[in-house]
Amino acid sequence: MAIPQHTAKAMEHEQRRLVGQSRVVNARRQMTLSPVADRVQIRPPRAADAEQLGVLNRQLGYATEMEELVSRINKLSELQEHFVAVAEVDGTVVGWVQAEHRFSMETGDKAELVGLIVGAAARRSGVGRLLVQAAEDWATDRGLRSIVVRSNVIRPESHSFYRNVGYTQSKTQHVYAKPLQRKSGV
Repeated sequence: MAIPQHTAKAMEHEQRRLVGQSRVVNARRQMTLSPVADRVQIRPPRAADAEQLGVLNRQLGYATEMEELVSRINKLSELQEHFVAVAEVDGTVVGWVQAEHRFSMETGDKAELVGLIVGAAARRSGVGRLLVQAAEDWATDRGLRSIVVRSNVIRPESHSFYRNVGYTQSKTQHVYAKPLQRKSGV
């Protein structure tokens, strides 16, 4: 159950008064939005989660075969530059997050949230906030000073979510993709 907008605004005003402007983001993160958030276990994914992860992925239009998901889980668990976690409630995986330690000429070290999915039934319950916090904690533990996320324009609900957990829009961009083909004889 979501907090009514007028109550949330009153709580936000009171938070600013009590903890000061610089601590509002941290105070928001500590608010419990529903009883579900109290039952969430954040943990690394297991191969046995592949079927439930596939269901979550399909909710956002990402169809992946179970064998491929198992392979990805296994590979990602070995990569030190990646963080992947699932949110489990009462034995059911209801969401997942992936972050990556990036390094570039342009920005140096930073973390990037490269995936976040919360199942439709668990949205607005605090699960997404807990998953993002877990990724932010991982990035902070690595000594990273910033984290970014790219959010598709067709998902306006995610835009308000990220603003509500302390992210600010820094730019608008286009993403281009090109399939690569191996040259014959290579």
